[in-house]
Amino acid sequence: MKITKLEHSGIVVEKDGKLIIFDPVEFNEKIPKLENVVAVIVTHKHGDHLQPEVIERIQSDNPSAKTFTTSDAVSLVSGATIVKEGDSFEIGGFKLSFFGGNHAAVIEGKIPCENIGVVVDDGKIVNPGDSFDLPNVKVETLFVPISAPWLKTAESMNYVEIVKPRIAIPVHTALLSEFGKSINGSLMKAACEKVGTDYKELKPGESLTI
Repeated sequence: MKITKLEHSGIVVEKDGKLIIFDPVEFNEKIPKLENVVAVIVTHKHGDHLQPEVIERIQSDNPSAKTFTTSDAVSLVSGATIVKEGDSFEIGGFKLSFFGGNHAAVIEGKIPCENIGVVVDDGKIVNPGDSFDLPNVKVETLFVPISAPWLKTAESMNYVEIVKPRIAIPVHTALLSEFGKSINGSLMKAACEKVGTDYKELKPGESLTI
């Protein structure tokens, strides 16, 4: 299975020539044309995760691809299927299971929107979206958000220490400068080392095979 980082929380996962895409967005870099996409997963409706024009282009290039998102984001995504905690699908050789339900609070006590986490192939990959919701599986590779208005770095560190994945890949990175990434990265690496997790930072366009 090959993991390729896009910008921010965007990720492409490839297995046996088939692709699933998480939260594809374009800020500074255009996403190249992608073929053999079987699923697009939009974890929530915020503009740093959901850009309708980008999803429409991917759908146009891959007309049989299924798009999954939350009930409060579905009106922004043409032809999307609503998913909630407990739903599961098998598509293009991938097993997708969904967990969680709400975006982490920016202001205490106020939920910004719905958010859905995704487990791929029984824990081979887990993407919590904009939350620290816990999947009910043993996790091999975790996408861990490291910078946002709704989190503290200590919370990201604690999340890794609780989940104890074999590999942690930082996401939600567009808010950080290179200097900021180095600071957050050093803290995250220390947390990962405590539980035997390999911290793998990927720049946009870089890939990792697991």
